[in-house]
Amino acid sequence: MKLNISKKLIINFIIVTLISLVATGFISNYIIDKEFDIYLEREHKNKVKKIESIIQSSFEENNNILKSDTLTQYAMIEKYYIEIKDLNEKTIYTSGNKHMILKNKMRNHRMMKRQLEYVFRDYKEEIYDLIVNDKKVGTVIIGYFGPSNISSSAIIFKNSLYKSMVISSCISIIISLFISITLSRQISIPIKKVTSISKQITRGNLLIDTCVDTNIDEINELSSSINILAKTLKSQYDLRKRLIRDISHEVRTPLSNIKGYLEAFIDGIFELNKKNVQSCLDEVNRLSGLINNLNEVIKLENSNYLLNKEKFSLKDTINEIIKILSIQFAKKNININYIKDDDFEVFMDKDKFKQIMYNILSNAYKYSHENSSINIKSIVDKDIIITIQDFGVGINSKDLPHIFDYLYRGDISRSKLTGGYGIGLSITKSLVKAHGGSISVESKLGFGTKFILKFPKE
Repeated sequence: MKLNISKKLIINFIIVTLISLVATGFISNYIIDKEFDIYLEREHKNKVKKIESIIQSSFEENNNILKSDTLTQYAMIEKYYIEIKDLNEKTIYTSGNKHMILKNKMRNHRMMKRQLEYVFRDYKEEIYDLIVNDKKVGTVIIGYFGPSNISSSAIIFKNSLYKSMVISSCISIIISLFISITLSRQISIPIKKVTSISKQITRGNLLIDTCVDTNIDEINELSSSINILAKTLKSQYDLRKRLIRDISHEVRTPLSNIKGYLEAFIDGIFELNKKNVQSCLDEVNRLSGLINNLNEVIKLENSNYLLNKEKFSLKDTINEIIKILSIQFAKKNININYIKDDDFEVFMDKDKFKQIMYNILSNAYKYSHENSSINIKSIVDKDIIITIQDFGVGINSKDLPHIFDYLYRGDISRSKLTGGYGIGLSITKSLVKAHGGSISVESKLGFGTKFILKFPKE
């Protein structure tokens, strides 16, 4: 049978409490019985010594003649049967049967019957030598009922202990039930709220408040994780919508242009010459380029993507890339500074490495001011670290987390001026990840941007 967490917690808490109480009860019962028996045995021995002392004192003080008043009184008080015999086995004293009469009265008493039933189930006698002036003059027989002549007051005290334990156990169960209900509510209510929030998220409500008021760290962490999940899903949902919109826009524009050219050719508005056909072809190439770039991203996202790795000089390759791009950078009078450690041979896909550097440097060129500079620095330590820093327009902080997303272009007007599909940095990140590396970016609007590439040495 399935139970909710609240009921499970209450049941488990009560079970643990009951087991603990039963175990504690058995142990306490055992210890009380053991210590009580030791106490009774000790008291019984003391009483027997007292009886012997009374008899010896009476004999010594009265020339071997027993004064029985004190002894009889003590026997009545302590409920002992005492008999004294001389050396000829002749009874010279007996305390009488008043203790038997008392016993019967106690056994017939309704309140005492159950408590003292086992006390009188067997009668015991102990025989001791009567020594007077270091000489045996007879024997003393001491009779009593129950273990060590246990008294009714002792039984009542012992039963009171048991009752107090039972009452304490009942109170403990009630308190445990109250505590278990309180604790289960403290745990189950936040969990139920988290469950409800999760269901709302699965239904598409990504703007729901996921804050859960609780002092339990694990539930707070769960709530925080769900909050992050909701925000991530919302971000992915928005990105997907934007991606669909941007792809539709990127595809629609060249298709509309192609359609316009073809209709113009059919209607005779445009002359079918090389220039107009070339314009139509440019739009086809633009559409083809977009599709090819998207296919490249999909291919790179495939975990089975194979790299053609080889050993090559890091310094020489970067210098080669700078040389190829120098003509383009000269148009804006941008100077490229390369700061390098000692040369190091890396084991990577050289063509893909060049593509990574081309994409980042092209991006830096687009957003750098005229007469500015770009710094490239390579360090080989535990990892291969390459930084590319420009001093251009920078990236807005709200756009920074999304610059590697497909078709993401933070500043629409700027993108129109610089061109591109918003895929270059996505491809760059995929290529870096394919090499087991990482890429990060630091930027401040108006102060430039720095890309940091990290690759494993092996």
